[in-house]
Amino acid sequence: GKSTLLKALTGLLKPASGAIRYNGKDIAGLSAPDIARLGIGYVPQGRGLFAGMTVAENLSLGRLARKTDSSNGIAWSEEKILHYFPRLKERLHTPADFLSGGEQQMVAVARALSGNVRLLLLDEPFEGLAPAVVQELFTVFDQLRREVSIVIVEHNLDLVLALADRVFALERGAVFHTGPAEPLLTDLTYRKQILWL
Repeated sequence: GKSTLLKALTGLLKPASGAIRYNGKDIAGLSAPDIARLGIGYVPQGRGLFAGMTVAENLSLGRLARKTDSSNGIAWSEEKILHYFPRLKERLHTPADFLSGGEQQMVAVARALSGNVRLLLLDEPFEGLAPAVVQELFTVFDQLRREVSIVIVEHNLDLVLALADRVFALERGAVFHTGPAEPLLTDLTYRKQILWL
């Protein structure tokens, strides 16, 4: 239910019932472009890049549905994004499908940030990446969380606990635990009690 939750938050799936409150407004049932215009960026599991399109073209697609004037969040210009992902500066005119898996993930995050974004949704951002790339992305996410709220769906518990302020643990689509991340990171007995791990 974790990926389904993110898809519902972004308007890719219509919720069967209930409300999704964002910035004081119920957004359940809004279209994906309308939700993107509210300042929500989404990086799907598997990245979802457009093959044959360059890095620059993928980034420009992220700005199509969003304002770029900081009215709905921080205005993430290409220059600001490339500050966080300097490796992409050298690859702007390279087709995205020619990049390594880690570089593709960077493009996917950069595309999700393009335009006005105040909430970034990441679905399994570390999946299938080499440890050095995971560390690089972890560092970027740690910096980004000072500027934008981030929701991460991730199976690598230690990584996500080190990044998170709060944890919401789901099982079969239902929340069974919510609370601060720090005790789950530092107290293994407490982690076993709460998460059965």
